[in-house]
Amino acid sequence: MRSPIGEGRERLLHAMFEEFGENGPGANLSMRQVAERLDVHHTLLTYHFGSRAGLMAAVLSEARRRDNLVLAAADPEIGFVPLCRTIWSFYSDPAHEDRTRAFHHLVGLAVYEPDAFQEFVADVDELARLLEEAALRDGFTPTDARQQSLIAVSCLRGLLLQRLLNPDTEIDAAAERFIGSLAASQRTSTQSSAGVAGEEARSS
Repeated sequence: MRSPIGEGRERLLHAMFEEFGENGPGANLSMRQVAERLDVHHTLLTYHFGSRAGLMAAVLSEARRRDNLVLAAADPEIGFVPLCRTIWSFYSDPAHEDRTRAFHHLVGLAVYEPDAFQEFVADVDELARLLEEAALRDGFTPTDARQQSLIAVSCLRGLLLQRLLNPDTEIDAAAERFIGSLAASQRTSTQSSAGVAGEEARSS
């Protein structure tokens, strides 16, 4: 039997990933079952996370934080469209299906109880921030970078949800078509910006 874990919330989260792997404990496990696997009393989990939903939110936020570190480290100078493709490839992997399912489950709960899921909701925008930074590296204006990143994240998450609801549809093809449209939009935006810059240079 393992030694008891310290009572710190972060140490408990770390222990969960050590015990259950990169996805953390599954959404089908109760607080008692998780506690038994960690060799702690279930009241310790209740103290730190409040409820099963609170535990799921904390686990998923930590999993997504780790995911974002992996995505950002893959290529620090990656462009906007390649990053979109990388994100889709990462989350459409069947190995991450349980995490995608848990994410959408918690999003539904957060819509009705935003105050109970403040940490989870605050972390939702982190992926959009990574995309925004990539768009800025590609030469997007700050406004376009912010808007394009929000569009991309929303559409990719929507496609992942559709994949869960109806896996027989051609989701991968639809995702590639959407990402291709982003690439076309980026070329148009770049050409337009270049044209404006040229006009300004000629008039100065």
